[in-house]
Amino acid sequence: MRFLLYHHKNRVLSEYVKKFSILSDFDRDESYNVEILSLPQQNNHDDFAELPESIRRLLFFAKPDLVICFDDDKNPIKPIFAFEHTQHVPARDHWMQRFVNLVGCAQEGIPGAYIIPFSMQNRPNFTGVIDSVFFFAYDRIMDIHKIPFYIAEWETADGQTLKPDLEFPFMPDHTSKDIKNAFLFLNLVIKAAIQENDFRNLMSDRLIVDLRIQIRGIAYKSIPKISDFKRLSQNMPNDNFLINSELETWLDRKGMSLPPHLPDRIIKRNKNLIFAPQLYDEESRSEVRLKLLERIHKRGGDPYLGQPLAFDYIFCRLGETPYQRDANLVIDLSVLSFSDLANYHKQVWSNCPLQIEEFGNLTNIPKYTLYLTKGCPQVIKNFLRVYAFTADIIVFSDGIIYF
Repeated sequence: MRFLLYHHKNRVLSEYVKKFSILSDFDRDESYNVEILSLPQQNNHDDFAELPESIRRLLFFAKPDLVICFDDDKNPIKPIFAFEHTQHVPARDHWMQRFVNLVGCAQEGIPGAYIIPFSMQNRPNFTGVIDSVFFFAYDRIMDIHKIPFYIAEWETADGQTLKPDLEFPFMPDHTSKDIKNAFLFLNLVIKAAIQENDFRNLMSDRLIVDLRIQIRGIAYKSIPKISDFKRLSQNMPNDNFLINSELETWLDRKGMSLPPHLPDRIIKRNKNLIFAPQLYDEESRSEVRLKLLERIHKRGGDPYLGQPLAFDYIFCRLGETPYQRDANLVIDLSVLSFSDLANYHKQVWSNCPLQIEEFGNLTNIPKYTLYLTKGCPQVIKNFLRVYAFTADIIVFSDGIIYF
């Protein structure tokens, strides 16, 4: 039997987790093997198609820093836990851009832990105190998917210096309370995986109940409002969703109207949340467009990549899929034209192996069968992938698409 530790440009985290969790015991047991592997950097790389299908699904949104998988030598390899870790206090833009990294785990029923500093008020650069909405969003994830997550504090000594581990200086002190809890959580999940128990049953384990109470102590200090977020309130200045007639008025000001034959779920909802990644006026439109396109091309749209999905969980989502909402999520990309982003899906189409007609020209069967069964969504540019998954409607400068 094997444990496979897939890391995303963070081998040190893999070694750290292996050392201080129950994985160290399995590594010494001749019946088990613990391997550290690197995830493909891009979903369109050939190596991505060769990953176990369950891992590919988890990586639809983004890549956690570490994904731990279990191979019991009888069932397909499956992910069982994920870690995300950062040295920055999760100010709003920062945590929202990384929000997608663990959402894939929730969608697939995989527990995870986020290791972050809570307060670095005295740090010369990147000062901040943790955003309570971050905890609220993850509590909503647990409510909806019934899968446990833990947010562990990376302690600081003086509000500016992170307490390091003696053996792994770029990792948190493994003896601190929250980190010990994170490893206890991981150990609990590993044992459940070996016993083939449903991870949803862990929600009633005392350790998870106590950890969740800790999260809720911060999450509900104040309930998020639309007016708290400029990227929402610019189109919803009354601190409320737009009803359908107001959405039509908003579109009319842009010289557009709702397309005919919208899906009935969109029509039947009379609440609409409008998210715009960047603020602009007509004078700044051209400059904002170029900056956004540069961010999409070079940085996957950060810091805007994870924001619509975060707002989905905070304000719209009622169930496990985007179809289970009581409000439409409208993404305002009217600073861009349809053609600004079309090149990304055109590249996927032009390189699609389904165009191959002779078997002798088929050089990568896993990639061919990936396209044959899952199509393009798993390999398209991450910005388009996440926005298309999240949106009910996307508004461009020259047209509207819907899902």
